[in-house]
Amino acid sequence: MKRFKKIMRLFGLIVMIILACFGIGLGGTPPVLPVIRTKHATEFIETKEEDNVEEEMQNLK
Repeated sequence: MKRFKKIMRLFGLIVMIILACFGIGLGGTPPVLPVIRTKHATEFIETKEEDNVEEEMQNLK
């Protein structure tokens, strides 16, 4: 019986070490990581067509 208790304690220690490696405690679930996703604002860059640029250059003269 002493040997059985010793084996069960060792088994329990090994299980606790394995659970601790994954972050799972006696409560059951692993800790929840906060989900913070920042959405980066997209910038739209408008390009001018070459025709408009040529017209603007003529208007400047």
